[in-house]
Amino acid sequence: MFRAQGPDRSDRLNRQLAGYLALVGGYVNSVGFVLIGTFTSHATGNVGRFANDVATAQLHAAVAALAMLLAFFGGAFASSMLLESNFVGQTTRAYGFALTSEACLLALFTVESAVVGAEHPRWRDTEAAVLCAAMGVQNSLVTRLSGAVVRTTHLTGVLTDLGIEGARWFRWWRSRLSERLHTKLSLGRNPAERPSAPKVALLGTIAGAFLLGAVLGSLAGVTLRHVAMVPPAAALLVGAVYAFRTREAPSLPPPSPASRR
Repeated sequence: MFRAQGPDRSDRLNRQLAGYLALVGGYVNSVGFVLIGTFTSHATGNVGRFANDVATAQLHAAVAALAMLLAFFGGAFASSMLLESNFVGQTTRAYGFALTSEACLLALFTVESAVVGAEHPRWRDTEAAVLCAAMGVQNSLVTRLSGAVVRTTHLTGVLTDLGIEGARWFRWWRSRLSERLHTKLSLGRNPAERPSAPKVALLGTIAGAFLLGAVLGSLAGVTLRHVAMVPPAAALLVGAVYAFRTREAPSLPPPSPASRR
């Protein structure tokens, strides 16, 4: 799952990656909401919160919202620096370290929540910033690994793409039916574009895994409380071990001058 990168990855590998990390993303997002009342897997809501706090002159709350945005950015930045450099050797080991760091951040959240147990909003914002950093790490990792094909911490773009593919499927089958009935069933001159089944399968995997993770996270947050972050941390550590044990795929030699002719 971690050996091939970008365009060298197959549709099956991307679906495996999407299912694995989207499940974690949905779970962490729901547990965070149950325990601290904040969604942390994406930055959009925190941007709106920051703007509202500034407009209503709630400066302390605005600083907290800005801190969560910076934490998400910082997690993505640190993960990208780790993955793009050769500091740890082969790239698969870098993925292992990135997954380990995300697991450590989830463990830190568990310790904070269990030991401190404070109800003050600013302390809750500190806990939320830890989760935002973890999600930033994951978003950067999966974007780098899949070549920006897979996103696992939010569903806005996924549902948009599913809507686009759904429209393509509808127009495609309507066009086939029109040919069989010898009746024009569509308006306009644009020909129906053939939909992409692998893309629909990938998008459906992300949406389904995120939804499943969200349901499991909500149930775990209600029943297990602070211990609810242990399962995703353990799952990430398992993935990290797998990445450490994976050998990097050999790079292909450049084409010879004769093959370019």
